[in-house]
Amino acid sequence: MTISEPGIQLIQGASASQILYTCLDAAVQAYPEVFKEIRFPKQARDFKRHYAAVLPRFEAARINQPNRADIARLLAETFQAQLVYQSDLGSQSLQDHLATPSQALPLERLSGNCQPSWQPNLQFLNQDWPNLTSLGEALSSKNIISSDAKTALNWLAQNLEDPQHINLSQRKVVIFGASAEMAPTAQFNAAGAEILWLDLAAPTRLAASQSRGGGIQFVADGVNLLTQPAEILATILAFAADEPVDLCLYAYAPGQAREMRLTAAMNAIINALPAALVRSTTLLLSPTTATPLDANDLLALTQRKNSRPLWEAALARLGLLGRGGGAALQGAQGASRSVVGIQGASYQAAQYLAKLMTAETWLQHGAFPVSAARPIRVSANTAPITQTRSIAHPVFDAAFGGAAALGVRTFTPGQSQTLNGLLAVHDWLNPARPVLGKIRVHGGIHTLPYPMDTALLVAAAIGFAQNPKLLAGLFKR
Repeated sequence: MTISEPGIQLIQGASASQILYTCLDAAVQAYPEVFKEIRFPKQARDFKRHYAAVLPRFEAARINQPNRADIARLLAETFQAQLVYQSDLGSQSLQDHLATPSQALPLERLSGNCQPSWQPNLQFLNQDWPNLTSLGEALSSKNIISSDAKTALNWLAQNLEDPQHINLSQRKVVIFGASAEMAPTAQFNAAGAEILWLDLAAPTRLAASQSRGGGIQFVADGVNLLTQPAEILATILAFAADEPVDLCLYAYAPGQAREMRLTAAMNAIINALPAALVRSTTLLLSPTTATPLDANDLLALTQRKNSRPLWEAALARLGLLGRGGGAALQGAQGASRSVVGIQGASYQAAQYLAKLMTAETWLQHGAFPVSAARPIRVSANTAPITQTRSIAHPVFDAAFGGAAALGVRTFTPGQSQTLNGLLAVHDWLNPARPVLGKIRVHGGIHTLPYPMDTALLVAAAIGFAQNPKLLAGLFKR
């Protein structure tokens, strides 16, 4: 894949699927005993056709090993090496490019227009939930969140000074992709956080009805992560002013491998920052990547299978919901078979390598490739399936309509922002170090007893039957 514009690109001639294969193959070659049973393809072209099935087997093998964090680091470092900064002078590694001194970008200061106070009242399941403990119990009972997510909401209810008026006025927060539909920027701003807004779109150019909230926002106009990573690094240093900051990694855009390039840019900037300035990093994992599942998760998956309706069991017996169950199993743990091929290899490389593996590396080893780095506090929670513009596709549109028939719940952007923001605040404030992969708003996907790639098609078929007008979208692409 070749992109003519200067900035962060894939190494010359590489495609997203080739890079995903290269990274996994590096781990297979380095740890042959770990992966000897997973039938890893010997050719990149075979991997491209079957990666939705291969990736969960790979992750199931990795998480059952005592050296899983070392494998994660190999994968994260190999991924970062596949991205370069291209300019008229040639290409260089992102690490070398960020080592070049740059000028901070000019910032516009937007003062708050009210007292700091975020009132997190989530409207879901046809009612309002102002009480976080009750919300957690309701979402857990409907198999929408993991038990650790329920515990996190209860912790907030018990430990915040006032759970109905959250105040973050003592925190500096850097938000990559501040205008993203999944980013709880408005919520953090309402809570009074001092925010560095990093996005192509500035808040002054958004809808006039958007309230500024109780915090101060510092806005760099038209920031481009792919072409200005060094300037953004300098801007963060100036904003921090030697104080630790929370860094939220929400930038996302589909097409032209931007999923991979944007995550690589954010990761490289985190790795280049002085360790003392990184208070925490926050990112969102997709439920449609290969996610580690423990014994309790696997039990819930089995219970879901045993309680399924007759029509669903009939489809399963016919093989229409796929074969092999909803998890790749190895030892006492497994990985969700929730990879969706239609989302593309760039999406999976970004989610699995640049997010999940990088988060585990930061948690265990700290920034890389610095060998003496200290572990980083990381909030890497699974976000719900959300009806955002970035996944506009006729099959997804139909699947959103049919998902409920399979017991899968979807969220609106506003609902996701509220829940994601609450769980991030938990990870920032709870003295206990976050445990990767435990806090999940999976919406039922991680207990679905079928491969998501095939279950999606059944959900879409139900959605098309419910709303035949959606079929027109298939013929416009």
